[in-house]
Amino acid sequence: MTLWYGAALGAVLVFFSAATYLRYRQEAWRSFDVDLRNNLDTLDGEMHEELREARAAAAAGTSPVTQPPLVRAALQSLEEFRLNALAAEIRTGPAGQTLLARLPDQADGGDRPPALSADDWKRASLSGRTEMLVRLNGWHAVLRGVRLEGVADPVLLLVAGPTTPVEETLSSIRSALLELGAAGLLLAVAGGYWLATRALRPIDVMTRQAARMAEAPSSAAPHRLDVGNAEDELGRLAATFNLLLERIESSMARTKTFVADAAHELKTPVSIIRAGSELALSGDGNPERYREALYAIGLESTRLSDLVSDLTLLAEGELLDQPLERRLLDLGEIVQEVARSLGGVAASRGVRIEIEAPPALELRGDERLLRRVAVNLLENAVKFSPADGRVDVRLAREADRVVLRVLDEAHTLSGEERDRVFERFYRSQRARSEGVPGSGLGLAVVQWAAALHGGAARVEPRTPRGNAFVIELPAA
Repeated sequence: MTLWYGAALGAVLVFFSAATYLRYRQEAWRSFDVDLRNNLDTLDGEMHEELREARAAAAAGTSPVTQPPLVRAALQSLEEFRLNALAAEIRTGPAGQTLLARLPDQADGGDRPPALSADDWKRASLSGRTEMLVRLNGWHAVLRGVRLEGVADPVLLLVAGPTTPVEETLSSIRSALLELGAAGLLLAVAGGYWLATRALRPIDVMTRQAARMAEAPSSAAPHRLDVGNAEDELGRLAATFNLLLERIESSMARTKTFVADAAHELKTPVSIIRAGSELALSGDGNPERYREALYAIGLESTRLSDLVSDLTLLAEGELLDQPLERRLLDLGEIVQEVARSLGGVAASRGVRIEIEAPPALELRGDERLLRRVAVNLLENAVKFSPADGRVDVRLAREADRVVLRVLDEAHTLSGEERDRVFERFYRSQRARSEGVPGSGLGLAVVQWAAALHGGAARVEPRTPRGNAFVIELPAA
């Protein structure tokens, strides 16, 4: 991050410095040349003025006879012209013979003004008042050919200035930009590194915490990341990781509980089946004992089969995101079929099943799971209802929901029992003490299947006795 930040900032500094320098360089040379032209205009104007005065003096007889007006005008112009480190020169004639020249004081022993070629002077003499900008030998010169009144040959005016001051200024600016840019880049890289380490420090802390959690035993605590500031991005990231860790721990805890409870529930029927088979294989030849052993094996095998079926259903819910085959179904028909299939069991206990259902209670769902919901609810109600009791099944459509209510006359569950009745492998103390068969998975399957269809399951107490198991499912 620091290298990328430094490279990007360095590119910006180089671009900005180069653009600034080039713009200043262009303006510096433009101002220098404009200043030369302004001085040339001044010299041109003074030359015309002095020539008029020289002619007037010659006409009045006050001028020396040996000094022509042009020479006097050139002399006076250059004497009054302020050089300011400039060089000035006046030539005349087609060949450009030097009439008069002045050099700045510092040029006497140093750099000389440009030595213009005869071709340059000739082009200038033929150009009228067109200026020529010439760059030679560290000097810039502006050359102009003018026509003076009463003078047959063209007069050439030149003003030149040394470029050393401009070049020294530009060199100083280059050095300053380079030094300031290097210092700025160094400070920016150092600041970027400091900011990067400061910004990434929480991530490094979280990495070390995660590494310690990975190395610690699964039972060791804590298994959460520290959240420094819950409002910034890293705080929200840590909170999200903690939520993920919580879900993983919860899933692992449920898995451990599931495995432990399953092993506990499977242990009893397997033990009974093993004991019955050993009794049958003892070979004492008693048919009655054989019959009892086989009856116990068959009974526990049925219980074991139901238990494995429920475990398989719940395992599907843990492993699959959407283990549903959604089809348009009539819940009333499914309940009627389940009630008929349980008619023999209910009759053996003297329990009546009464169904109240309007026609066409349609919903979209998995027929296998919904049938299992109805079987578990009705079987549970018949199993816990007293002899000569009654189980009422009521179906209705309420708004956009299909509601299934199974009303029994069993012992009314307490508040704690209602809170836990849908837990896996939970069985009430009354059911255990009375020896009512079951694995404690039936209602867990009901709640899971209802939630899988986008619905909910709950239990409500009835007065004076009984419970109402309510299933709400989305209507088609």
